[in-house]
Amino acid sequence: MDDSLEIIVSGDKLPQMDLSFHGGNGYDPMHELMRAMVLRAIDDYNSKGEVHDEAVEYLNSTEEEYIFSFIAICKHFGLDPAKTRYAIMNATHRISTRRRAA
Repeated sequence: MDDSLEIIVSGDKLPQMDLSFHGGNGYDPMHELMRAMVLRAIDDYNSKGEVHDEAVEYLNSTEEEYIFSFIAICKHFGLDPAKTRYAIMNATHRISTRRRAA
């Protein structure tokens, strides 16, 4: 695993990632898009109706070949997809999806 990738896992909290220096390149649009997709899935999961249902479908998808599938994104960041999915779907508190100021 890349030493510049910091992952903190605690209890039922979603792993926290500091990707600002991932790969030594600073900002990486692909990483930001992947991160945004997972954060949007979390927001949608906390919604109601069709949006919630689509988030559940995305989180439970077994697709691995598509670069933006939930499993592919988790693997890209070095996260276990099953544990990450469980943390999202069984959170005892609302997961913050707000972007931190740089």
